[in-house]
Amino acid sequence: MKTILIVDDELDIVEAVKAILEEERYKVLTCGNGREALKCLMETRPDLAIVDIMMPVMNGYETIKAIRQKSEFEKLPILIMSAIAPTVKARDYSWAGFLKKPFSLKELLSHVHTLAPKDPDQESA
Repeated sequence: MKTILIVDDELDIVEAVKAILEEERYKVLTCGNGREALKCLMETRPDLAIVDIMMPVMNGYETIKAIRQKSEFEKLPILIMSAIAPTVKARDYSWAGFLKKPFSLKELLSHVHTLAPKDPDQESA
């Protein structure tokens, strides 16, 4: 089962995305800010991280930079989400996709299925 880490300070969004992804048979971990996410990454190796940009403590850009400093997470796919367009270039932060809030179920699942495809045996489970 693939694991997805959601990092966002908006509890309603976190709970909705978590419920959707669990219905799709993903294991979902959640954190309310970047500092929590970095602690979480010491204990787990997700297949995808979904990171909000505008958060307290550490914003999404700072969080991505910190994640990328760890060699084991250099290749971790990161999907960023925000109500505003990114103010920095994807190549400078190595994110794999952008999800503009509010987003549709179809948009979310399209990104997730591309960046963290389910295992074949998980499809029929």
